[in-house]
Amino acid sequence: MLTDYLKIEEGDQLKHAHRVQHKNRGQEEVNQWIIVGRDGQPKGTVDLSDKLNCRRSYSANYRVTQRDQHGRIVVDRLTDSL
Repeated sequence: MLTDYLKIEEGDQLKHAHRVQHKNRGQEEVNQWIIVGRDGQPKGTVDLSDKLNCRRSYSANYRVTQRDQHGRIVVDRLTDSL
């Protein structure tokens, strides 16, 4: 599951924000979630990019990027499966 790759606290939730599909050769899709804390305040974002195997520089299928509320990267991980 996606939350296994993230640094989030117990009680935090992911709310799907939007999906973008790039019209390029590999038809890459990027999904973005907002991390919401127990108090309902946003704590950061998570981006999930897929179909990275068509790019020469990536050997994985997915890229998970978590950012805090200030935009700093907390997690940036390549993986073959979720």
